[in-house]
Amino acid sequence: MGTAGRTVAIVAAVVLALVATAAITMYIRGIEAQAFDDAEMVEVFVAQEEIPEGLSASAASEAGAIDRADRPRVSVPDGAVASLDEIDGLVSADPILAGEVLVRGRWADPGDARATGVEIPEGHEAISVQVGIPPGVAGFVQSGDQVSLIATLTGPGPDAEDEDADQSDETRTQYLLQNIQVLAVGQRVAGAEEGDDIQEGTGQVLMTVALEPDDAERLVFAIENASLYFTLLPDDAEPAETPGRTFDTLFD
Repeated sequence: MGTAGRTVAIVAAVVLALVATAAITMYIRGIEAQAFDDAEMVEVFVAQEEIPEGLSASAASEAGAIDRADRPRVSVPDGAVASLDEIDGLVSADPILAGEVLVRGRWADPGDARATGVEIPEGHEAISVQVGIPPGVAGFVQSGDQVSLIATLTGPGPDAEDEDADQSDETRTQYLLQNIQVLAVGQRVAGAEEGDDIQEGTGQVLMTVALEPDDAERLVFAIENASLYFTLLPDDAEPAETPGRTFDTLFD
């Protein structure tokens, strides 16, 4: 056999090997597909996005981080959540990954130290605030960090009680709280109202901080009435003395 004949034989052998491999692959996939088609399917609840440790089941569900899905019964883990009522009032005991089937054992009472994973300083309270990625320092904040909070609020100006003064509202930006201890941080993607789809690009940072009661009230008022920006502080940072900014003092 000449060189040309050997080349043709080699090419033919390679082609036959590829065809055989493809045929075997298709056969195996066909068997797998048939097995799943014949399997009993059951409804389970699946994490659509990562659920951070300490997040309540209700908050995760409202955010669109939990959805129903059908799975073959043979692949469903023991203790799979069959109804969200089973975990109502509970929080995730540790992070739950996207695509993971929810299991009752991964949820615990909020009073369980392992579930909350935070130690609240004496005289303080834990409170969570949800902000967008940029106001949340682009996700760089971690548990144990120190942050400060800047609020922008529109309301009556400083001379509002003066009958002869201009009664127009004033927009002011200023530090509201400084050197806040961060207890926990979780990042998730919030769901939208359009069907059951998860809307990408709507990331939110869920930050849990320790505040004294008076400051907790101030934070809640700001959440309800102002726009918020957090800043991440270096170690041993001292509170900053700033006058705040309005339209009149922005460039001072």
